[in-house]
Amino acid sequence: MNSKRLINIVVFGAILAVIFSFSAPAKKGEKVYKNLKEALVHPEEVTHLKLVRKKYRTFPIEILKLKNLRFLDLSRNRLDSLPASIQLLTKLEELKIKSNRFSQFPEALLKMSDLKTLSLAENTIENIPSGISGMKSLQNLDLYRNSISYISSEIKSLDSLKRLDLRMIEIDENEQERIRALVPSARVMLTKPCNCATR
Repeated sequence: MNSKRLINIVVFGAILAVIFSFSAPAKKGEKVYKNLKEALVHPEEVTHLKLVRKKYRTFPIEILKLKNLRFLDLSRNRLDSLPASIQLLTKLEELKIKSNRFSQFPEALLKMSDLKTLSLAENTIENIPSGISGMKSLQNLDLYRNSISYISSEIKSLDSLKRLDLRMIEIDENEQERIRALVPSARVMLTKPCNCATR
């Protein structure tokens, strides 16, 4: 095997490692449930639940019966809040609630200290509150295409943070520098500000 091909294989492997480090893929033998009624038949067996495009306006409270849930995807619904009781999902590691109707960072999540990955992409969230410091295990925070205008300096307390996605959000250069300084060990993904002159 020539050196160029070996380098390509190594690079490809590194890229895959980064991609999968930010998710909680189902292990061999684990089923990804896509129907809540089916998941509730044997709730203790459910670790992965994907309820995308179900037109939910409120959080399905029956999900709380799934005590071993590690991965939950409620993307592309019509949710605008989460109940405090979601904290009962103590084994939850990854939560995806992208493309819903959140205008505020869900307060209930701020006390979920074991959550590792959170996707709130494509909502209209305006700030990252000071309570973010309680999410001690958070490694990946996805806020792609939101309306972020304020990020609490308490985000610096997230020692485990590896990736912060703030792309497609208008943030000026000074604020971008401040954000990077707050989380120097994380990969901060930002969209270059437009300095276009207005006419």
